[in-house]
Amino acid sequence: MTTNRFIEIGINLLFWLICFYLIFAIISPQNREVEIINGQEIVEISYDGISVFGTIIGFILKLSLYYFNVYVLSKYFNKRQFRRYGSYLLLATISAIVLELFKNKLIYGFEFLLAENLITILWLYIFFVGMSFVHIMILRWQKEEALKRQLREDKLTAELQLLKSQINPHFLFNALNNLLSISEKHKQTEISSGIAQLSELLRFLLHDTSGDTIYLSKEIEFINNYIQLNKLRFDDTDDLDISLTTEGELNHIKIAPALLIPFVENAFKHGIDIYNTSFIKMRLRRVGKTLEFECENSLSTKPNGNSLEKHNSGIGLQNVKRRLRILYPEKHELSISEKGNTYNVNLKLEYD
Repeated sequence: MTTNRFIEIGINLLFWLICFYLIFAIISPQNREVEIINGQEIVEISYDGISVFGTIIGFILKLSLYYFNVYVLSKYFNKRQFRRYGSYLLLATISAIVLELFKNKLIYGFEFLLAENLITILWLYIFFVGMSFVHIMILRWQKEEALKRQLREDKLTAELQLLKSQINPHFLFNALNNLLSISEKHKQTEISSGIAQLSELLRFLLHDTSGDTIYLSKEIEFINNYIQLNKLRFDDTDDLDISLTTEGELNHIKIAPALLIPFVENAFKHGIDIYNTSFIKMRLRRVGKTLEFECENSLSTKPNGNSLEKHNSGIGLQNVKRRLRILYPEKHELSISEKGNTYNVNLKLEYD
C-alpha cells in the first residue's frame, strides 16, 4: 500500500471520528440532571444504551450513503449519464432518510419526529452528500493527474524507443525515389505505384504523427494509401471486397494521430484470405460532436502467421485501448466483437 493511500485512509478516519463525535455530542438524545450544591448549579449529561445504539445506526446509514455515492454511483457521474446518476442518488438518499426516520420511531417514539428533528436529519444528509461530492472531485483530480503523468512517461518512452530505432528519413526517402525511378524506367507501373504509396505512408508516420492532434483528413488519406498498397498483393480475380466510406463533413475534425490505423492494420492482417471470399468494410461518419468509426472484416480460415505476428497484433490493440483511456477518458466507447467468421470494431469518439 502506497504512502498516499495511507494518508487518504487516515484523513477519512479523522473526518468520520470528528463527525461521529459532533453528532453524538450535539444531536444524540441526552439525559440532563441538574444539581444545586452550595448554591452552584451543576449539570450532568448522560446517555443511555438506546441513545448510543440509535446514534450508531444513524451514523452507519450516513456513512453507507456517503461511500455508496463515492465508489458506486460516481461511475455514472458524467454528462452522458447525469440523469441516471441524479435519479439513483435521489433514490438512495430518500431510502436512507426513510430508514433513519423508521429507526427513530422504533427507538424514541413519535415525539422524535417533530419538524425540528426532521429538518436536522435532512440537513445532515445534505451535508454528507455534499462532502461525498468533494471526495469524488478529489478522486477524479487524482486520476487525471495520474493519467497525465502516465501519458508523459509513455511519450518519453516512445521518444526514446524512436531514437534507438530511427534511421535517417532522408536516406530512406532517397532510396525509395531511386527505386521509383528504376521501376518507372522499366515501366513497372504496379511497383511504381506501390513505392509511391509506401513513401506517403512513411512520410505520414515520420512527420504527421509527431503532434498531439492531426486532421482526420490526413488519417483518412493514410488509410486510403494503406488500402491501395495492400491491394497490390491481389489480382482482379480474387474475391475481395475492401471499402472505406465517409459521411458528413470530416475535414476539420482533429483527433490524436494514428488512432484508427491499428484497427485497419488488424483487419488486413486477420481478414484477408485470397482462397476464400473476404471483405473489409470501414465507415467513418460524424454525428453531432461524435465521430463514429466502424470496421467489419471477415476472419481468415488459414493459419494466421507465426506467434510473433499474433503477439504484435495483440499489443497493437492493447496500445490503442490504453491511448483511448488516457487521451479520451469518458469521451469514447469502444466495442469489439466476434460473431462466427466476422470481426467487428465500433468506436465512438467525442472530439473537441
